[in-house]
Amino acid sequence: MKLTELKRRQKVLADHLEDPSSRDRWEKTALARAVALRLVAYRADHGLSQTALAKLLEMKQPAVARLESGETNPSWGTLARLSHALGVEFLIDIAPKGRRVLVGKRAGRAGVVEELSTAHHDVLVAVE
Repeated sequence: MKLTELKRRQKVLADHLEDPSSRDRWEKTALARAVALRLVAYRADHGLSQTALAKLLEMKQPAVARLESGETNPSWGTLARLSHALGVEFLIDIAPKGRRVLVGKRAGRAGVVEELSTAHHDVLVAVE
């Protein structure tokens, strides 16, 4: 197979999300993926292992691994812990479908990590 024949990431994701159960899971884990991306980036930027990051967060290493997997949404308490210990800001906006997103300009500066529309909501999650 030639490189030009391979599907692009967006196409693979679009195909995957045609399945309703896959789309439901993807929508429900938007926050988890945003947090995972930020934690991995933080560790890389600071040259930390998961164990070192866990010590900084006063958590155990398996908890950091679960957060970095992006499979489970963190609790509000965990988000507060991450924000305090790492100095990161989480911008989360969930609005009824079609209503204006309120944190859009700030999220644009922070770098939108996840933005999606469900049947009933528009969701934006950004981490700065």
